[in-house]
Amino acid sequence: MVEMAQELTALIQKNRTVDWDKKQSARAYMRVQVKRLLLKYKYPPEQAKAAIITVIKQAELMSANIAI
Repeated sequence: MVEMAQELTALIQKNRTVDWDKKQSARAYMRVQVKRLLLKYKYPPEQAKAAIITVIKQAELMSANIAI
């Protein structure tokens, strides 16, 4: 779990751009990347949708608090 969280954090930081939260294509790309990461770690598929929504919300909060 710790390894997945670290990889997820790195993924979000790597893919975050100035206005990623305003561009639907950037948000879609980030959702796909998170979904692939969840599949890699065999995250339960029935819980994946809620996890992706949570990750995107947390990324939005993180981008509001951290300058790029």
